[in-house]
Amino acid sequence: MTLLKDYSQELPKSDLTRRRMRSAVIFIIAMIATAFLISFLFDLGPELPVQNVLSAVGDFPADHIWLNASEPLNLYDQLSKHVVVIFFCKLSTLSDLQYFSRLEQIQEEFSDEPLAVITAIQTEETSIDELRGIVEDWGIEFPVIIDNRGIVSNRFNVCSSPSLLVLDARARVAARFYTGWEEADLRGIVNDLLQQLRAMRFSSIEIYHSDGGFYVPN
Repeated sequence: MTLLKDYSQELPKSDLTRRRMRSAVIFIIAMIATAFLISFLFDLGPELPVQNVLSAVGDFPADHIWLNASEPLNLYDQLSKHVVVIFFCKLSTLSDLQYFSRLEQIQEEFSDEPLAVITAIQTEETSIDELRGIVEDWGIEFPVIIDNRGIVSNRFNVCSSPSLLVLDARARVAARFYTGWEEADLRGIVNDLLQQLRAMRFSSIEIYHSDGGFYVPN
């Protein structure tokens, strides 16, 4: 058998080195050109929308029924400098009752902190007596706004029920859950936002507490 002869030994060392360097340079240039080509092809695709972590929302409308609150609440008035948890539901399943139990635990734990839990009931019922009976039967002690026309949901960009929003002290959405929020670390989210609020060092904060009354617009 004839073995292939290794001619590399016959080449001058400097010539062999130059050839190896040239091959390495060509390889590097080819890799860079391929990377630019891939980047260019991706740029031709549709541009993905940019979503802010903290997004602004609307406010509670003033012409809606409130239970456990003797006046309409406002994010920039009574709830100013508060971390606000808003729970949207229809009070139609036992799961909602379990959600309320967890929210009560969080509110009790941070009872001395500027934390407010609000419930928005999505219903077409407008009888104040019927609504008060439902809230009492379910043992809800949070301020409740009746979203009988879908206006509250629209202002907070809520498209399904149940939904949960957590707003920071500047009324921006810090967390939004449509499903699975019962498995999320809601306590940790609230605690982090309260720590951020403490770092702002406001001179004074009047903590809001539900007064147990009700408000019916004219």
